[in-house]
Amino acid sequence: MRDIERCRTNALGGHLYRCATCAAEVVLYDSCLNRHCPSCQGPAQHRWIEERRRRMLNTHCFHLVFTLPALLRPLALTHRREVFDLLFAAAADTLLTLGCDPKRLGAALGFTLVLHTWTRDLRFHPHVHGIVPGGGLDLVADRWRSARHNFLFPVAVLSKLFRGKFLAALTRAHAQHQFPDMDEPRFRHLLRQLRAKKWITYAKRPFGGPAQVVSYLGRYTHRVGLSNSRLVAVTEHAVTFATKSGATATLTPEEFLRRFLLHVLPPRFVKIRHYGLFAPANIHTRLRRAQELLGPVPQQSRDPAGANPADPADAQVPPTPYPPLCPHCRMRTLQIVGDFGRRGYCGRLSHPPPDT
Repeated sequence: MRDIERCRTNALGGHLYRCATCAAEVVLYDSCLNRHCPSCQGPAQHRWIEERRRRMLNTHCFHLVFTLPALLRPLALTHRREVFDLLFAAAADTLLTLGCDPKRLGAALGFTLVLHTWTRDLRFHPHVHGIVPGGGLDLVADRWRSARHNFLFPVAVLSKLFRGKFLAALTRAHAQHQFPDMDEPRFRHLLRQLRAKKWITYAKRPFGGPAQVVSYLGRYTHRVGLSNSRLVAVTEHAVTFATKSGATATLTPEEFLRRFLLHVLPPRFVKIRHYGLFAPANIHTRLRRAQELLGPVPQQSRDPAGANPADPADAQVPPTPYPPLCPHCRMRTLQIVGDFGRRGYCGRLSHPPPDT
C-alpha cells in the first residue's frame, strides 16, 4: 500500500520532458513498479505481449477457466502459496493428460495458465485462466494434430479429472504436513465434502485468430483486482466502483482496502506459467517444430476486435507505453531533459539518454 500511495508522486522522483513537436515541458513522476499497482502494469504488459507474439502458433485457440470451489477458499487464504501451486499443477496435469490420451487428441499440448484471485466486486475467488491452442504435436513429433474448431475436450471430463488430480495432490500435501493447522478429522471431513461437490470448469468460445489470442491474453496476465478506470467515487466514508453490466458496488474504506489486499500474492510467486510446448525447455525444440509444421502466422491487424464480441473490454490492446504521450499535442515525442530526485529538482541533463 505504501508503494501505491507514492506511485507517480514526487515521493519517488521523476523527470522533466520536452516535447519535440510542440516544445512544451512536462514533469512526469516515476512509478512504483509494484506488480499489484493498477497504474504500473502497462510497460510490463506490453513487453510480455511483444515477446509472446514470437511464440504464437498458426492455429485457433481455446480459453479455459479452472475454479476452486468455495469450500477451499479458507484454506487458500491461510496457505496461499501451497494451494495456488496445487491449483496450477492440477490444471496443467489435467490438460496434459487429456491431450496425450489417444482417445482424445493423442498429442502434446502447449498452453499458458494465469492466476486470478478476484471477482468483479473484489471477493476472494481463486481460479486460473488457460489459453490452449487447438491441437498439439503428436508423440513422435512429425506432424500436427488439430482439434475441431469449436471443441477441445468435454467440459464434464475436464471438471472430474481436475477435481481428482487436485484432491490427490491436496492429500499428498497434507501428508507432508504442509497444512499444520488442519488436523486429520477436519481434513477428512473437507475431502468428503469436496468429493461430493461438482467442480466447475468453464470453456469460452474460440478466438478469431492467433493475433487476437496474444492481445486478449495480455489483458489477463498483468491485470490487478481493480483498475483505476473502474473507480466511480471516493469519499471519506465510501468507495464506489464499477462491477459488471453497468452495476456498481459501494464499500466502506476499511472494507475496500481489506478486499483489495486479499489479492496480494506471496513474494516472488509466479502467476504466469507455461506448460508443454510453451515450457521454457521446449521453446527452441518442440515449439519450433510445431511452428514449422503450421507455417508462419499471417500478418494481421493488432486490433483484436473479434476476440470476444460479447465483452468489448476484452478487445482492448494496451498501447505502446513509451515514449509517453505529450498532454498538449498528444504526440509521442517527449524527450528527457531534466531529473527530479526524491528531494526535489536535480537540474537539467546536458544530453538526453540515448533510449529517449
